[in-house]
Amino acid sequence: MKNDQSIKQIALAVPETVVELKKCPSMGFVFLKAFLISPFRSNTIKDNVIVKKTRIILKNYLPDKELITNYRTVCGFSEDRPDIIPISYLQTLFIGLLGKFITSSFFPINPLGLIQIFQSFEQKRSVATHETLDLACTLESIKKTEKGLETGFTLEVISGGQVVWQGTSTFFTKSHVKKKGVQKKDETILTKKETFFVPADTGRKYAVVSGDYNPHHLYTLLAKLFGFKKAIAHGMWSLARVIASLDREFGIRDSATIEAAFKLPIFMPATAALGYERQNDTENNPAIIIFELRDEQKGIPHLKGRLFNKYQG
Repeated sequence: MKNDQSIKQIALAVPETVVELKKCPSMGFVFLKAFLISPFRSNTIKDNVIVKKTRIILKNYLPDKELITNYRTVCGFSEDRPDIIPISYLQTLFIGLLGKFITSSFFPINPLGLIQIFQSFEQKRSVATHETLDLACTLESIKKTEKGLETGFTLEVISGGQVVWQGTSTFFTKSHVKKKGVQKKDETILTKKETFFVPADTGRKYAVVSGDYNPHHLYTLLAKLFGFKKAIAHGMWSLARVIASLDREFGIRDSATIEAAFKLPIFMPATAALGYERQNDTENNPAIIIFELRDEQKGIPHLKGRLFNKYQG
């Protein structure tokens, strides 16, 4: 557990600033701007800086049914209920909004330094492919730790004036402080239930269906420019692939919560091992399923998380 004294909460000025977009941002423009402004942004922040709490909104968004179909294929979802959007797909709708956010003047941190370390989403009900949605992305927190910055965003999918899906995306920006030795903890490894191969082109296929074209996911040559030995799989592809397996095994209910912490990257090609365990499933309580994804040979963790299948009486 972290020492609270080592965490500094950066103040967010309220009332929040609201920015309404007319259309979904172009990711090509977002990446170009990120590269251009990166030399002028820092990987740290002063303790006394006050950042404006900001909310970006995109209204009347109609999901692309063909992309959703292709997403199911790339991430391994079944073809059952094709008119229902997979719970993890809704996160991809925010990639453009997050890109717009971190390259805007009201975000003070280097956009190229952000690494996603956590994702959660709570679905109130299933969302159909024909629904017109409003999307809202809000900067909720910036925490300064001994290792760097943790930036948290709240993501909301709104239909008919009601929030039907809400997520939290947390990103880490590494500071230039000297690393301290970390004592490894003994961990319990879940029983392996499934293995699957991650081809070298997985990053490119997921980029097409998600819009996340971060270069280090596409080709090894580009990944090396960012300090990786090979191209790495998207963390959200890994999570989606796990969710697809859990859905086939347990049936993810229309009202459910999923949370996952991203650990070490998957260098493609690779073989991953999925372990999971049901912890609770009573009449009046949600079924809690803990899961993890590891390297099949080395056993190193790629992600760990929990699924709460909520009771529907």
